Parts: sequence; structure tokens; C-alpha cells
Amino acid sequence: MFWRNCQVLAIALIAGLGVASAQGTFGHIAYGGGWQTTFVLVNEDTTTAASISLAFYSDSGANLPLPVNGGSAVSPYTTNIPAGGSISVVVGDNGSPNASQGWASLHVTNSVAVNGQAIFRQDLGSGHPVLESAVPLTGGTPVCIFSFWDVEPNHYVLVPFDNTTNTHLTAIALANTTSSTISAPIVFQDQSGNSIASDTLNLSAMNHTAYVSTSKYPATAGKTGVIRISLPSGANPGDLVVLALLANPNTGTLTTLLPILQ
Repeated sequence: MFWRNCQVLAIALIAGLGVASAQGTFGHIAYGGGWQTTFVLVNEDTTTAASISLAFYSDSGANLPLPVNGGSAVSPYTTNIPAGGSISVVVGDNGSPNASQGWASLHVTNSVAVNGQAIFRQDLGSGHPVLESAVPLTGGTPVCIFSFWDVEPNHYVLVPFDNTTNTHLTAIALANTTSSTISAPIVFQDQSGNSIASDTLNLSAMNHTAYVSTSKYPATAGKTGVIRISLPSGANPGDLVVLALLANPNTGTLTTLLPILQ
């Protein structure tokens, strides 16, 4: 069963696009081991085609050619989105028995407004459900879910978590999309506001991390509350991208948890 190794859940996490006008970042992708990532990109301009370039990178930031839409492994993948149209860019299961991860950088070379989302799919095999979860674009053109516009010092990202025993597990992903190291204090607080685990996330340039919260912080097992992540002073839009998924092992479902900027 999928749930006999909950670490794989972290592979499903994708930190979405931290877009500033004409470019952005997919801070996490998953492929292999039954996983597939589909990027759905929409051209909001009804008169001009969008020229895009989607480059893939390993955890360390090295170029990472991947098979796209069933074709040859490439990085970057370049194409056009028709005016008012959309495309699906699929990084499929590469046949490997092991799940792999990385991240991607999107460039819209002619500055046309592009929005979108990522859809993650895991085929659990015969007799098991196919799991899917969609993660919305985290920035970009004026409609944003959780962008980091106008971040001031001492602001936080709040993420609800639920690790109720035998019911839920929460996994989290963080991506540093900059060329400098980011240090971000993280605290898990229970429903009464008491600290139950704390750490400092040190993410090197262009790096990311993803994990099931109970695996990295055992004290959070059986607890429910809020994850509080301190944003670096003077952070720019999209510098630190945060996403989380809530998994229910009983129903075999994945749900996106939306961070709150405080």
C-alpha cells in the first residue's frame, strides 16, 4: 500500500509558481515510482501567443533533462501557448520503481500573462486508487493565492497541520528560488499555541526540501495545530515558496493545505 511508506508523500508536494510578471518557479516536481506531474498553463492574453521555456533542475540546482509529453528528455522545454489558449506539460512516470523529485523554472519570454497550476498523480497499481491533488499557482498576474508581494520584516507563513493518529498526516515542501542561502525559523504549535517542535530551515541557493512532518519532527505525531515559518527580512516575491498536503490513509485522499501570509 501507498501508506506503508509515508515518506513518498513528500515527493508529491510541489511548491507552485512564484511568478513576478513574466517568469516563475515550480519549486517541486515528482516523477517515477508511479508519480506523474502535469503543469497546466493558461495564456490570459486573448490576442498574443505566449512563448514559454520550462527548465528542470535537480535538488542541487543542476540541469535535469526529463521526458515531456511522452517524448525525449529535455531541459528546457520550449513551446508556445496560443492566444487565449492553454497547454498541458506532462512529466510522466519514467518507468523507474523509485520516485524522484526536483523543481522547475518557468520563463515567459515575451512577457505575456501566464497563469496555471500543477496536478500530481500517483498510480498505486491494481486494486488501489489513483491519487490526485492540484496545487494552485502561488503568484503571477494579479490573481494570487499566497504570493509574497510586499513582504516586510517579521512576517510569517502559517500552515495548518493535522497529524491525528490513524487519520491524517501532513507533509510540507519549501523551495528557495534565489541565488543565496535562506534561513527560516520554523515552529510547530498545538491548538493551544504551545510550541511542540522548532527548527531553523537552512536552504542553500536554488535548493528545496520536502518531508512528512511526523518523520522529521516526531513530537508532532498525534497533534494538530499550526506551522509558523518566519520569512527572511526583506524577502522578495517568490523567494521562499511553501506548500503542504494533508493525507488521509483511510480514504486514500490528498488535500492541498493553503498557507496564510501573516
